[in-house]
Amino acid sequence: MQLTQHTDLGLRLLIVLARKGAAVSLPAFSAEQGLSYHHVAKVAQALVHEGFATSQRGRSGGIALAREATNIRVGDVVRALERGMRLADCGGCALRADCGLSGVLAEALEAFMAVLDRYTLADVSREGVPAFAPWTFAPPSPGCTNRNP
Repeated sequence: MQLTQHTDLGLRLLIVLARKGAAVSLPAFSAEQGLSYHHVAKVAQALVHEGFATSQRGRSGGIALAREATNIRVGDVVRALERGMRLADCGGCALRADCGLSGVLAEALEAFMAVLDRYTLADVSREGVPAFAPWTFAPPSPGCTNRNP
């Protein structure tokens, strides 16, 4: 399972907001992460629309968490940003009338989301927790600033 860049970026932005505990400038965040400002702005707009963040325009504006990080479940963020999430497109498949795979995939997705629901933004934004390094086994994603230690 791989989340879209939109959701990945949304989670990253929320983690930074939780760590800072204050509003963050989108241009500054974009520059720090090496990302397109327009992409960041689009993701920030979605986070505001879904109620995870608030935004304020102007010189001292930026984006901030809409509620405490302990009250934001990772699963809720993923559900909100990954609309229509599914592991396969069984609707157009010729086997759909006689295939048990869709049930297996639905069960797997349910288990995946159950794990995400166990964690809050506060849990995943704690500093000093070593990151699992899946990028050591695959080429880096575009815009990813993670490096091996």
